[in-house]
Amino acid sequence: MAVEKWESAIGLLPKAGIHEFTNLCHKIAEGICTDGILSADKYTTIWSLEEWWQVKSSITDILRQAVGKEWTNEKLDEALGPLDGQYKKVISEVISVHRADLRRRLVQDTTAVSHAVLKDFDWKLKLSLASDKLASLQEPLLQLDLFVREANGERKQVFVELNKSELEKLILSLEGCSKSVQQLTTSAS
Repeated sequence: MAVEKWESAIGLLPKAGIHEFTNLCHKIAEGICTDGILSADKYTTIWSLEEWWQVKSSITDILRQAVGKEWTNEKLDEALGPLDGQYKKVISEVISVHRADLRRRLVQDTTAVSHAVLKDFDWKLKLSLASDKLASLQEPLLQLDLFVREANGERKQVFVELNKSELEKLILSLEGCSKSVQQLTTSAS
């Protein structure tokens, strides 16, 4: 988050009373956790549409950073700068209440490299005896068929043919991915 972005939003926050600000922060935190969409309709009486986007984006960024970087209360207080103490307290309380859910969501977002999911696979081992360039090749080839489901529910088949060195690289990269996911899930628990 750019410091200028947060600093420009600080002046907008007091336009909402402390009660409305508290409700807004909780709704933003819940929206982060559930992919919920928070409508601007209720808040356009307080802020213009452009101001609303700035306020919502700034609060979202602060919540994500505070939880993702495991900020202490002192670091959060420093990051919020000249914001009124009541508003700082609200943000701190919202983080405290929603910390576990926000952390879980941030880990999910980080580990979700793609919205496509591998549903099944099939493989065949072939021995290529010759090619148009070599009369005698005798190279083993792995034919890998991946059945993938996209985020929109569409299913597609991906066909990959690998020689021995390419297969070894694939296995090494998958092992590395597995270790990374295990570390993330261990640190999230």
